[in-house]
Amino acid sequence: MDRAELIKLLEEYTQNEKMSDLTITDETISDMDFSSYYLGLTWFMGNQFDSCIFHTTRLTDTNFNCSVFRNCKFSENYILKADWNNVKFIYCSIVSIEAVRVSFLSIIMEDCEVKNSEFFSCYFNPVHKEGQEEGHLSKTVFRNCAFNNCSFEDCTFDSVEFIGCKFTNTDIDTTNPGVHFKDCEFKTVPYK
Repeated sequence: MDRAELIKLLEEYTQNEKMSDLTITDETISDMDFSSYYLGLTWFMGNQFDSCIFHTTRLTDTNFNCSVFRNCKFSENYILKADWNNVKFIYCSIVSIEAVRVSFLSIIMEDCEVKNSEFFSCYFNPVHKEGQEEGHLSKTVFRNCAFNNCSFEDCTFDSVEFIGCKFTNTDIDTTNPGVHFKDCEFKTVPYK
């Protein structure tokens, strides 16, 4: 699909919100600003995004399975009930997002910065299952983020930093030598 076709498709989908699901697979999308588009209920499976911008982009009920984001910028996004399994984030900036019930199973995150973001009931990699790769976070910094009822179980860490983050009822191995915590707060709150 060429750029003009993609823009036309996104404009039509945005104008007719929730009219039907939008599916785009196995495309390479470069230097695209998705800020003005509605992407709720979309399926972007197996795509590669290079130097794209997602500022205030609506990402509820999105599916980005097996996609790669390289040098992309996410900011002020609300992501609810999304499936972002087997996604790779490489050299990405993620700022002020709110992710609720998002599945990041087998996530690969390399050389990224995540700051001022909140994650509620998100799974970065639950118990390892046959045929499923483990999540891997490498050379990534999480700054002033909050994790509430999240799981990093079985996640592999390599030079990852959590600075000024808050973890509430979150499963994360604080003894793992590949992860460093600075000025972080950990608490367990009884469920009601």
